[in-house]
This record gives sequence, C-alpha cells and structure tokens, in this order.
Amino acid sequence: MSLPLHELVRRFGELTEEDYCVLSIMERNLGKFREVPYQVILQSIKFSETKLERSLEKLHRLRLIWSPKGKKIAYVLNYLGLDALALRTLSSKGIISGLGMPIGMGKEADVYDAISREGRRLAVKFFRIGRPSFKKYERVRESLVRVHNYLEASIKAAQMEFKALLLLVGKVPVPAPVYRTRHVVVTELFEGIELASLSELENAEKVLLKIIDAIKSAYEAGVVHRDLSAYNVLIKPDGSIMLIDWPQWVKRSHPQASLYLERDVKNILSFFARKWDVRNIPPEYEKIIEEITGKSINIYYE
Repeated sequence: MSLPLHELVRRFGELTEEDYCVLSIMERNLGKFREVPYQVILQSIKFSETKLERSLEKLHRLRLIWSPKGKKIAYVLNYLGLDALALRTLSSKGIISGLGMPIGMGKEADVYDAISREGRRLAVKFFRIGRPSFKKYERVRESLVRVHNYLEASIKAAQMEFKALLLLVGKVPVPAPVYRTRHVVVTELFEGIELASLSELENAEKVLLKIIDAIKSAYEAGVVHRDLSAYNVLIKPDGSIMLIDWPQWVKRSHPQASLYLERDVKNILSFFARKWDVRNIPPEYEKIIEEITGKSINIYYE
C-alpha cells in the first residue's frame, strides 16, 4: 500500500532539505535509469553519506521511493515522491495554500480541490500514467510513451495538456490554466458531470451543437483533441459544456490530424445517435462538419 496523498501532505513536516535534494536527484535521472544507482545519488549530494542513508531510509519508509534490488544498490522514484516535489513547488511559489478532497479519480489522473493564497478555488490534476496495463497504454497513447518510464510519460502529459489549455482558453470551453509543474496541472476549479454518465439530458440536440461548435473552435485555433468522447465532455450546472483531458492533442498541421478529427466527430455523433436518438442536426452544422473533416455527415451514421 502506498501512502495516500493527503497523508503525505500531513507529513510534509518530516521532510528535510536533504530529503528533497535526494528526490530531486532521482527526478533528474529519470531519463537515464529506471532504478537510480546508490552511487549516482551519493556522487550528487553535498552532504554526508550518513545523512544520505538516513534520508533514503525515511523516503523508503514513507513510500516516496522504492528499492527493488535492495537498499544501497538502487532506488526508484514513486509517484508520491514526484508529488512531494510538485507540491513543494506549488506551495513555495504561492500557487496553492491548501489541498482539499479529490473531485475526480480516473485511470490516468487524479484531480483535487485546492485553494490559492488569495482564497480562489482551484483544481489540481496529478497525472498517473501507467495505472492501466502498459501494453494497452502503448497501443493507444503512443505519443506519450516514447519516454523512459511512467513518471516521464506523466510529466509529458501534463506539458501537453497545459500547452493545449493555453492555446484554447477564451476560444473553447476548457478549464482555465493557472500553472504547471512536473506531472501536475493547476486550473481554475470547474464543475460538471460527465456526459457519458447522464441517464437523462434535456435538449440533447442543443448540447450536441455546442460540442460541434467547440470542436470547430479548437480546430480553428489549430488544435485537434484526438481523444474526444462522452467521457471528457462535462455538462456544467448552468447547462453549458466543458471539454477536458487534452494530453493527446495534435496540431491541425499534424499528418494524421484529419483522421483524429474524424474519429472525434464520429465518437460524439455516434454517442448522441445511440443514447438519445439525435440523428438530424441543422444544415449549417452539417456544413461545419463537412468543412472541417472534408466528409459528408452521412458517413458518420453508416
């Protein structure tokens, strides 16, 4: 069992500068080693070996690191170790002053409620690539796994998502980006229910048209979601929508962008046709789909 994130936050007082130094050394070596050799850590510190051994023992006890081959041989940085580094940065830079309860736990990320120093409520998303089987992940997330390990993949996912949000905010209904560090993306707090989880939906056609508008606006901003489905469209309390989960996006100029865009559109149209029998949309929206995909809307209902 790993230490829960909230327990880690509670125990922050136990971590010393030496502990954070060790975690940072291991983070810097993510691209070189799956298991960072003890000697590599020893050669990188500026304090005594006795303090190093004490620090490694504590970090291992707190489950921030792991020694698969035995102590004083090699160590692996765990997600909670990366969490500790990220949370320290968020705290020291004044991005958050407190971490609240989880508001979303998914296969590839956990989202927590948080508060800024100014009292603004935020959402803090910790990417957790690797919880599904890695072989399956390699098939469907190829752009993120050309890296050494899960932690690196999560860092890259956060980088990609934050970049997409910066490009789209104000143009597309997405969470407003605030800050990113390592595998963590901070946005303004957003509320909503996954479209996929709704058993009833008033005016389903109107919601579908909002999604088509959002897809078009993202495309005009040079972004294709690439992984759009009913699971990453939220219906907010006021009836508006929000598109989330952007780590897989590609530029409009990407060689496969048209194929990914077609897949996104097909996923959404098929879902509305299947669940709410929405098969006819206004001609102007048929035209939008044909303009951005180059395909007649009829092919999506074949």
